[in-house]
Amino acid sequence: MKFFKHYIGIILIIIGAIVLISTRLSTLATHNWLLLTGLFLIVAGIVFHIRSIKHESNY
Repeated sequence: MKFFKHYIGIILIIIGAIVLISTRLSTLATHNWLLLTGLFLIVAGIVFHIRSIKHESNY
C-alpha cells in the first residue's frame, strides 16, 4: 500500500488526462460535468504529488 500511496498524485493526473481525452474523442464533449471531473482529477493529482514531494524532503 505504501508503494501505491507514493504515486497516487501521478495516477490521478493520468486518469484525469484520460477522462479529458476520452470526452474529446467521443461526442461527450458537450457535457460539462465530465470536463470538470477531468479538471478536478488533474488538480487533485497535482496537489497530492506536491504533498508527497514535500513529505520526502528533509527541509
